[in-house]
Amino acid sequence: MGLGDRIRRFFSKRSNPALADLESFVAERKGIEGFIEPQTSTSPSSLLLVDRDGDHRRSPVRDRHDAVAFCTAHAIPVYDAPVVGYPRRMKEFDKRRRVQAGESLDEAIADLERRLGQEPPDPS
Repeated sequence: MGLGDRIRRFFSKRSNPALADLESFVAERKGIEGFIEPQTSTSPSSLLLVDRDGDHRRSPVRDRHDAVAFCTAHAIPVYDAPVVGYPRRMKEFDKRRRVQAGESLDEAIADLERRLGQEPPDPS
């Protein structure tokens, strides 16, 4: 990496601090792919990173070039989300997370019902 690349990378991070949040995700995960999401009327352009298990993080970017530069700097393949769609593993990860959250809620309710059904302790 040349001096010019380092300078551009430094200023890119400073002007786009949201990408710094993705740095830790990249450092902790394996098998990451990037998906560039276009700007809509309700959200800015964003970069979605998806790891091999389907866990994902999304962060706004100024433009497509910032997202491509981030992925290139980290050797992450990058795709246009509207063209290729989202990976199935991401959808399955979200589904598993919802099921686990529902199961833990069911367990908490069952525990509360058990405790409510018990005799109150004798205060004496």
